Amino acid sequence: MSRIDLRIATCRELPEPDPDAAPLAAALAAAGLTAALLGWDDPAADWDAPIPTLVRTPWNYPLTPAAFLAWLDRASAAAPVINPPDVIRSNLRKRYLLALAARGVPVVPTLLVEPGQPVDLAALAAPTLVIKPEIGAASFATRRFAAGDPAALAHLAALTADGAALVQPYVASVDDHGERALIWIDGELSHAIRKTPRFEGDAEHIAGPFAIADDERAVAEAALAPVADRILYGRVDVARDAAGRPMVMELELIDPSLYFACCPGSADRFAAALRRALAALRPG
Repeated sequence: MSRIDLRIATCRELPEPDPDAAPLAAALAAAGLTAALLGWDDPAADWDAPIPTLVRTPWNYPLTPAAFLAWLDRASAAAPVINPPDVIRSNLRKRYLLALAARGVPVVPTLLVEPGQPVDLAALAAPTLVIKPEIGAASFATRRFAAGDPAALAHLAALTADGAALVQPYVASVDDHGERALIWIDGELSHAIRKTPRFEGDAEHIAGPFAIADDERAVAEAALAPVADRILYGRVDVARDAAGRPMVMELELIDPSLYFACCPGSADRFAAALRRALAALRPG
């Protein structure tokens, strides 16, 4: 049997196509790396083998987060996991936005609603609200409502029956300037793409690459600062407030699409950095 350099964590059934799959596979092959694609949720997969794991597309984890964290413990007990498990754990719950704000990083205003917590949505003084689960990926259970819509409270109640939820104002700039996704690879911001607003059931639409504005770069680097020297990849999604200032919408350090196809050479840089990281893990 040929040597396997790493395992790539996905899930048995992807909820949507992976835009990075083909360019990443080609880049890994060009870098001389042999990878096995395994579902984190596949009971037949051998996650106890001493082979490093690259986390890429475990996109169904919001459905069973406790099982996902148990898998993470199992995989990391056998061999290193990239990105590091503690980074993945801290990024699982979107209350990290409150921690970013506490550090002075501008973020979209966020109300964290715990199970059983009463909330007056009308008091948020926003004509349109976005309500999402605290643990989510892509547009999972993310919906937009007029502030006075009774369905908003119903959706919030349904989400908080199982865990915490986030309530945020809808950011109007995503309709024209768009939400910008800034991709981090191997210690630096690599490229940016534009995403259109996406809610539960919507397909993703992107364009780019775009130049990274200086103020967007500053916000992204501030958000990533505590982990910048420890992660191989990441993505900071930003949008502009009513005054035109960038703020963090999402900080994705578990399983973000990195849109390699939008930036020629980015997948090769990723694979080269991964190869160096794997080499550093080998004894001798």
